[in-house]
Amino acid sequence: MTPEEAATLDAPHAATTAAKRPMREDDVLAFTWIADPQVSPDGTRVAYVRIEVDRTDDAYKTSVWLVPAGGGEPRALTTGPRDSQPRWSPDGARLAFVRKADADKPPQLFVLPMDGGEARAVTTLEKGASNPAWSPDGTRLAFTSDTNPAIDDPKPEKPKHEPARVVTRPMFRENNVGFYDFDHVSHVWVAGAAGGAAKQLTAGKFNDGAPRWSRDGARVLFTSDRRDEPWFGMDEARIYAVSPELAAPTDGAALELVTDFAAAIGAFAEAPDGRIAVLGAPVPATPHAYDQASLLVFGAAGAWPLRAPKAAHATCRYAWGEGVNSDQHPPRANGPATLAFADGGRSLVALAAREGSAMLVRVDLATGAETELTPRGRDAYAATGSADGRTWAVAIGGVDSPGDLYALDATTGALTRLVAPNAELLSGIALGDVEEFRYASFDGQDVHGWIVKPPGFDATRPHPLVLEIHGGPHTAYGFGFFHEFHVLAGAGNVVLYTNPRGSTSYGWEFANVIQHRFPGDDAKDLLAAVDAVIARGYVDPKRLGVTGGSGGGLLTNWLVTQTDRFAAACTQRCVTDWASMMGTCDFTMFLPHWFRKQPFEDPAEYAALSPYTHVANITTPLMIVHSEEDWRCPIGQGEMLFRALKYLRRPVVMVRFPGENHELSRSGAPLHRVQNQQHIRRWFDRWLRDVPAPEYGV
Repeated sequence: MTPEEAATLDAPHAATTAAKRPMREDDVLAFTWIADPQVSPDGTRVAYVRIEVDRTDDAYKTSVWLVPAGGGEPRALTTGPRDSQPRWSPDGARLAFVRKADADKPPQLFVLPMDGGEARAVTTLEKGASNPAWSPDGTRLAFTSDTNPAIDDPKPEKPKHEPARVVTRPMFRENNVGFYDFDHVSHVWVAGAAGGAAKQLTAGKFNDGAPRWSRDGARVLFTSDRRDEPWFGMDEARIYAVSPELAAPTDGAALELVTDFAAAIGAFAEAPDGRIAVLGAPVPATPHAYDQASLLVFGAAGAWPLRAPKAAHATCRYAWGEGVNSDQHPPRANGPATLAFADGGRSLVALAAREGSAMLVRVDLATGAETELTPRGRDAYAATGSADGRTWAVAIGGVDSPGDLYALDATTGALTRLVAPNAELLSGIALGDVEEFRYASFDGQDVHGWIVKPPGFDATRPHPLVLEIHGGPHTAYGFGFFHEFHVLAGAGNVVLYTNPRGSTSYGWEFANVIQHRFPGDDAKDLLAAVDAVIARGYVDPKRLGVTGGSGGGLLTNWLVTQTDRFAAACTQRCVTDWASMMGTCDFTMFLPHWFRKQPFEDPAEYAALSPYTHVANITTPLMIVHSEEDWRCPIGQGEMLFRALKYLRRPVVMVRFPGENHELSRSGAPLHRVQNQQHIRRWFDRWLRDVPAPEYGV
């Protein structure tokens, strides 16, 4: 890609004028998001999901749209309000999609003829259907459903009260999902594309992943982790195949094992010659805090099961299948991970992250050479390719825009912007400049960071600074768009965000180095970043703020126990006490990847890394933001910190969001997202600008 082509990515949002206003908290209600772009098999059209806020219902509306890949006016194919997962038939004449016609009813599969006519329902299952995949001949659709015909009652009598839950497994609920229903797990089904009765192919107690048809249409392939006690091992799955001609669903006996290789599988694809490619992280002999995924290719020779894959790429520079953080990725309708053979099976294409950038990357399978198809300094978060792998539909965001839709010619590198849904909104907003920088940490380690400057920035006067800390901890900040950062910058703050040790996209060692030491040197990296920016002369060292969510909430709590240099802090969906976190979060930690032993076996290790142990050191005014249905970092983590600080008579306030979970700032109810930003800004205004905030009692 030439510099001129890359420059077109920034064109609509580059200019700012004094007449423009700063970013506001309620601007999130006006954003439009692009999700799950699907290019037609011949590369001439792109179907995608458009998400916008329904202000009346305080909800997100999703609909399926179409735009020519060569450029032109986009048009709506469906009106929503809950349509998603568009999938082209092999001949491009029909589009399957998932429609949830009523908020109280499950989603079903529909097929829309592209030459005109109404969408027709393909399924009417009690628990709905999702993840449609066309057979190669276009006559059938494979999909997943939680329906259990043996026990489902078409007209169940709703009990006055929910019955008691009998829990026998340590993993029984999940954030943003709810309590597991072990009588209704995901299985593979098949139905005729023209309608008729759907047929269940798999059964039993194990969940089955989204299906794909084998290239000859004789089998339906899917991933599944079929261990009885998966919580005592690292994430792993294998690929299985089932015949669509089965007379009765199988619980395993009629399944064929396609790959016999333990890995955390994010996606898989089949080449024209039968090779299988997997996007995944092989299970290591010793558990790590983080394992970086690879592109693995199984050879075509021999019968199933396939074993001993080889890495397709020559280096380990890319975090395959990963991206960079943004609080403005689509809040609904995100599509599957990108992985596809191209060039007749001679190359693989996938999304990957490197040093804060998210890109579409091609790997030559003969040489392992890697070619970046989209530019660095951007956030490519979704992509699909045409049947020949030449034309790609790619959703790309940046520090100045949540995400636009592009067509990419993988042969020439030419990018064509197809849809820029937020250009008009952003044309009236003055966004502060975002500066990329690097700094030396306390021990000389090079660390990557970014600074958001207020609109109309004046380097001759001191500004308040807010340090933002990402969660994970194994994720990465980068060139993604953050509404929160721009709201705080619009209020006159310098906003600083970095990728300290533990962050991804800088290689496995940099990410895994904090194993058994979180928090630790990562916290020192963050303080070194603050010092580096203060040294520039435009930050007031007496007006420093700090905030972060999840793992960033843990680090926020930790920093204010270690130093009193921050004038205010806001901890979001935080961790306070590791021992109680271990026993109440939605994922088990029976492996020594974060801690060497269990809390009752070595309580001192947990206490040493828990902010609660040092809570008496906190003098920084602290706001605690937590969702009441957060099961990733349960709200008790925030409550115990709040009560301890109240006991100590320190300035503290807790903001609780009913009905929300760990994803509040990324996909919570729209008005709650506005309120969340308002509270964060008001808290920093109170302590960094002396703006009265009587509602907080401080």
